[in-house]
Amino acid sequence: MNSNINVTIKKSNNEDLLTFQCAEGINLLEAMNAQGINYHADCGGRGTCGKCKIQVVAGTLDITEQDRRIFTEKELQEGFRLSCNAYPSEDCTISLLSEVETDYIAITDYKINRIEVKDQESKAEQTESLQHSYIMAIDLGTTTIAFSLVNTVTNQMVKTHTMINRQRSHGADVISRIKAANEGKSQLLREIILDVLYQGFQTVIDEAGIEPKEVLKVAIAGNTTMGHLLLGYSCETLGAYPFVPVDIGTIHLNFGELFGDRLQIPIVVLPGISTFVGGDITAGLLACGFDYEEKPCLFIDIGTNGEMAIGNKDRVLVASTAAGPAFEGGNISSGVGSLPGAISHVTMSADKPIYETIGGKPPIGICGTGLIDIVSELLKTGLMDDTGLLGEAHFEKGYTIEGITLTQRDIREMQLAKAAIHAGIEILVKQYGTTYQQIDKVYLAGGFGYKMDIAKAVHIGLIPEELTGKIEAVGNTSLAGAIQYLTDTNSVESTEHILSVSKEINLSNDPDFNDIYVNRMSFDHR
Repeated sequence: MNSNINVTIKKSNNEDLLTFQCAEGINLLEAMNAQGINYHADCGGRGTCGKCKIQVVAGTLDITEQDRRIFTEKELQEGFRLSCNAYPSEDCTISLLSEVETDYIAITDYKINRIEVKDQESKAEQTESLQHSYIMAIDLGTTTIAFSLVNTVTNQMVKTHTMINRQRSHGADVISRIKAANEGKSQLLREIILDVLYQGFQTVIDEAGIEPKEVLKVAIAGNTTMGHLLLGYSCETLGAYPFVPVDIGTIHLNFGELFGDRLQIPIVVLPGISTFVGGDITAGLLACGFDYEEKPCLFIDIGTNGEMAIGNKDRVLVASTAAGPAFEGGNISSGVGSLPGAISHVTMSADKPIYETIGGKPPIGICGTGLIDIVSELLKTGLMDDTGLLGEAHFEKGYTIEGITLTQRDIREMQLAKAAIHAGIEILVKQYGTTYQQIDKVYLAGGFGYKMDIAKAVHIGLIPEELTGKIEAVGNTSLAGAIQYLTDTNSVESTEHILSVSKEINLSNDPDFNDIYVNRMSFDHR
């Protein structure tokens, strides 16, 4: 076999993207990601999601059993393949059939009165005469990573930056990452995230026009899996019962220890509450004031996992429910993340869809907010019944908007995710010993929640309708909490207090969870 195989990559518009040499025994998905082409597979490269589609333009790629499960015979003859199962044995040219994730839209905004830092990048020149000192907060997410640089003298946000977490090539959710780590890719995953964080740090300070030594401290907030992969901890105990983390306490180290650099900037990794309720949620509870709230409040962060908390300054219960990656485009046949061209909002007028895409670009797929909107509109217009069954006109081929199709299977996938979130909220409220009426505020955290149509989320039963009127979308609370941790003199004490009064509830151990979960798959709210 030729060990120096030349691979040419073309974009979906036939424009040349890159030519590189692919080593023997490496599949094209891994090879492309190694070249910086962010072409991911929701399934972690197991050949089941069908998202890493390519087409052979020149050369030959063997047809695999995974290819046969995804593509029709006609498509196979036309050269359609899954890049995760494509091992080139000769020079070849391939065309990408999905979008490269170069412009993933991540949310850095937050709406929390307690955080006094204001986004005033345009006024940075007003502070030139003042002594400059900065802190950097990082939200280390499963899908995206957000950076925020704050001037501690003026309390102004100087620069924000977002990047894709390139670990996505090894799966869309934490379970896939844990599996990959435990199958020998732990060091690779660590190297990927260290490289992304270092690039992000350098980009922020370069764009801000400051020296690295002017950054006094860095805080990182992320879920437990991301923290383990970052710090090089084993993930073996995260993926098997009883799901014990290596360390979820507050971790202090410096820049040089983490990145092999001479910089000695102190770095703190925020503590988590449990294996599945990590430092990103701790940061969110800090930002939302759970250390001083008198009345019970509800915190919900909907992503690949649905993390939630209920409580006040005296007692907090937390839980996590495996919603799956449906709300981030995973496991949805035409699902994509927050990319330009993703269908993000839909309304029906005379049974015809009026849609919006991110950035106003031509539609390339459906993101999470668009998924909720479409399902809500199908339900409202009667094109789908209360059980989630599409009408006869769309049952076989699905419901299509501008060539982008939502299938019956996609709707079932979304039902599983929304039922898990709703059931989790319901059990948490019950276990706390309160009622929906007694809950004072509902904080809907995360980028997905920030852009979501709350009324439609309630309509499909993602969020209990009894909470209507109490829900506030507060944005990136992980980033906000990391900022607060570095700028508020009482934040360390406040964080420790939140940890001390918090207790995790295992939803699967609740005798009512399965019944509620099954019932909430229906769109009938009764």
